[in-house]
Amino acid sequence: APLGPASTASAGSRMPGDAAAAATSAPPHADTHPNASAPGAAAPGAPSWPPSTRISYVLTGAWHGPLHGTGALAWRRHGDAYNVELSGSALIGFGYSSSGHIDGDWLAPDDYDERVFTRHKHVFFDRANALLRFTAIATTMPLTRHLQDSASIFMQLAHTLTTQPGSFSPGQQLTFEVARPTGTTRWVFTLVGEEPVSTALGTLLCWHLAHVGNRQSLGADVWLAPGLQNLPVQIRLAEDDGSFLLFTLQEARQE
Repeated sequence: APLGPASTASAGSRMPGDAAAAATSAPPHADTHPNASAPGAAAPGAPSWPPSTRISYVLTGAWHGPLHGTGALAWRRHGDAYNVELSGSALIGFGYSSSGHIDGDWLAPDDYDERVFTRHKHVFFDRANALLRFTAIATTMPLTRHLQDSASIFMQLAHTLTTQPGSFSPGQQLTFEVARPTGTTRWVFTLVGEEPVSTALGTLLCWHLAHVGNRQSLGADVWLAPGLQNLPVQIRLAEDDGSFLLFTLQEARQE
């Protein structure tokens, strides 16, 4: 069924190619809880994870010229099992997919797949041996607690806002360890503040969170809409060379 905003407010915006798929290999950290300023565990009776939902986006951006296309974020939940995929098509097709299980207030990925055109790269979360295994690099790394990937992170952020709305305030930082096919890196999201975002469903008041990238790490901005189940109604992925993709909500449907 189509989802509509519970309330609207009285406007909004950063990979294509292998360059966008690359990320820095950083040593894993021993503890990947959000830092001291980040929300902690949810209180008893906190809202559950959302039901299966598909968000369709208008896709714009720049990579050797303007980009125009379509994108989607598909969240599928079956009991404690989940799959989330952020995908799009603009010159080439790409997708970032995470599958695993829900562990309380955290997503616990088992497999991450990154697709650019027809090329796939995987990260395997070997929980039995507490190891990360990669297809892009010939090494293993320790599997640290609450490790996310660059697909699961967007739903993890949405759930954090759902369970800890009172803890969100401008300037706060949320820190996550994120696995990519080339290793792990730390993503620090700063809460910029509440901003209106213009979408096909109207103007939505959103929390804007920004992770600043660098020469070796992808930048990511996300706008979460409390009026639409805290879902990411806008996502911006960017490289430091100026190339970026902007996903802006066109439609949201529960499946």
